[in-house]
Formats: sequence, C-alpha cells, structure tokens
Amino acid sequence: MTELTNPNVTPKEVPVVQDLASSVQPTRMLAIAFKKSQMIREDDGLLVKDVPMLAAGTWTDSAVQTALNYPERTLSKYAANWSDMSGWARHAGSVPRDATDKVAELRNPRFQDGAVMGDIFIHGYTQKSRDMIELVKRRLISMVSVEHTGDERYNTSTRQLEAETLNFSGFAFVNKGACKLCRINETPQVSVSELVVAPQVVQENTMELKELKARVDELSRRLAEQPVVVPTPVNELAIDNSALLAAQAQAQAANDKIATLEVQLKQAMSQPAPVVVAEKKIVEHVEPSVIHDRRNGTIRMN
Repeated sequence: MTELTNPNVTPKEVPVVQDLASSVQPTRMLAIAFKKSQMIREDDGLLVKDVPMLAAGTWTDSAVQTALNYPERTLSKYAANWSDMSGWARHAGSVPRDATDKVAELRNPRFQDGAVMGDIFIHGYTQKSRDMIELVKRRLISMVSVEHTGDERYNTSTRQLEAETLNFSGFAFVNKGACKLCRINETPQVSVSELVVAPQVVQENTMELKELKARVDELSRRLAEQPVVVPTPVNELAIDNSALLAAQAQAQAANDKIATLEVQLKQAMSQPAPVVVAEKKIVEHVEPSVIHDRRNGTIRMN
C-alpha cells in the first residue's frame, strides 16, 4: 500500500459491508455490482467499466470499527485525489503484501451519480491476476474496497463523524465490504439516489461499545457492593517526657547563671582600680658607738 500523505490520520482498511450502518475510517472498502456488459476483454486482461469505488453514505470499517459519513460534497471534491491507483488481491492487514498481490489498476477516477466511480483493469500478467479475472467473471469475487486516509470532523447537527478530506491510496478485491453499492457481478441492493436520501444514522451498537458498556456496568455494580469503610480513630501514643523537660530546665538555669556572671564580670572590669597608699615607716636614727680596745690596739663600732 502506498504511504498516505496525511500523517494525522491512521490508515484504515474498510471492507464493503452488506448493511448501511457499516463504515470504515482509515481505509474504506466499498463494492458495487457489475453487469456483464460492463466487462470488456483487453488482450490478456479484463476491463470493468463504471465501478462505484465509494458511495455517499455512512459506513463502518473492519479495522477501526467506527462509523463515518461520506457526504457527496467530500466525494465530489476528492474523487480524483489518488496517490496510488493499484488494485490488490487483498488488504495488507498484519501481513505485508508482495508485488504479485498487485493484480489490477484503477482508471479514470471521477465523481458520478453520488459516488466515486472508476474503471478497473485486471491486467492478467501474473497468475494471481489471471485467477482474479476468473473469480470476477464467475462472480466468486463480488466487492472492491478502497483504502484512504483523510481528516474527519464531528457534525453536531447530525451527531456523527464526517469525512472532511480524502486521500485514496489504492483498493482491494474483497469478499465482504462496507458499502451496499460497491459490488461486482451483482445488482446493487440500494441505488445511489436512495442511499443519499435515506437518513444517515451512525451505528453505535458495535460489539466493542457493547463490551465497554457491559464492563462499566459490571465495575459500577462491584463498587456499589463494596461495604462502606469507616476510618477507626487512632489514639495518640502517650510519651513520658518529664526527664527531658527537667534536663531542659537545668540547662536553661545554667545558661541564666552564666549570663549573670558574665554581666557581673563586665561591670567589674569597667570600674577603675582603687588607689593603694603605702604606710609611712618611721626609722629611728641611732648613733653608732665606737669602742677603742687599747689592749689589742683595735677600734670597733657598736
């Protein structure tokens, strides 16, 4: 499948389904019935004229499984916007396609009678292509399915998603598709005009939505059955901190005493030193006496 040009939208593969509510978003596949008079042999190939590739209406794809409305104005504007007109024996899905799966090509895409129309040429160059010719001729393959991307918007008046732009990237032959008008070798169950006039309703009863609702209901039921849990008040633990308080009190008293002593010390250091007067001592003067010892011939003082 050719790489799609719009990176904001995931590619979709939409097989053409038998009822009006079926639709595809990423890659749409819409089949239409072909009359034998529309089939023309060309060399080894087969040309099928005037094939409705995508009709106006609301369709749900098999990949995304969401309904999407295709207004005529969008189909008319983008009918010729094909980045790749290859026709494949199958959609890519989870298994990549090889070159031999390319069995046909689309010619002259156009908007006509409320649908994107085109001529399909099955070339017959490969065994798969020759097999496809026989399957189409024998009405064993009855549908084609386009692959496209594009912008989508929600229409608040119709309450459904609408295709705003379309970029076609090829198509595939399928056994079952999303469009009542996109069949090969069958008479269309509904005409294009009838389909456009009919009210377009979004299919909401998909299995995915039903399963989701059932899951929500189950969870709601379980939640309602759960007993109401009342929180039990927890008593605070009683802590004996009397020893800590006594120690803090003693420390505070010691700090207060130290502060008081510091104040007293500063006051004492700021006062001038007292004057010390030495006592006056009275020394009596005693006259020395001289003794003359005549016997020895010496003189000494006493």
